[in-house]
Amino acid sequence: MSNILDNNQPNESGEPSASPLSIEIVTDDPLPEPDWYDRIRSAVTHAATLRGYSNGEIGIRVTNDAEIRLINARHLDHDYETDVISFAYADEPPTIEGELVVSLETAQRVAERVGWSVENELLLYVVHGTLHIAGMDDLEDDVRIEMRAAECQVMKSLGIEDIVHYGPDRIDVNVKPSSSPSEARS
Repeated sequence: MSNILDNNQPNESGEPSASPLSIEIVTDDPLPEPDWYDRIRSAVTHAATLRGYSNGEIGIRVTNDAEIRLINARHLDHDYETDVISFAYADEPPTIEGELVVSLETAQRVAERVGWSVENELLLYVVHGTLHIAGMDDLEDDVRIEMRAAECQVMKSLGIEDIVHYGPDRIDVNVKPSSSPSEARS
């Protein structure tokens, strides 16, 4: 079963809220807490705004490892599960369009391993994917540093101060930099 929500939910007066950045969230299974939908929307909005985007559409699918593995194989020829996959369609400020897919199952596994909340881990994937859609990359060391700084800034703007301890590429002799948030913590 799928839940579909968009950014134009009724406000307190019952009127649809008008936001120039439309955010649609599709979940293969309901999220653990109802407020996660709003937190995901906020993460997308903060990441897009940081990069100069205020209009457009971003779709998010929250799925499991088996499904993200199929998407990864079908679209990127990678036969493995991953934490986040992003598809950028348009990124001409102030307009952005794209989709991202995140694995709740990976978030649960990684969050338990690194010792922070599943919600924070999932939000990190959403921020990471949105930054990719907004034109950031993390394949080379110099741009990875910029992306990690942007991730930290967005996560802190969401009230997640402990990103410096649990986020990717944290200072840890057992962790090497990677191109994906959870890979850094494998």
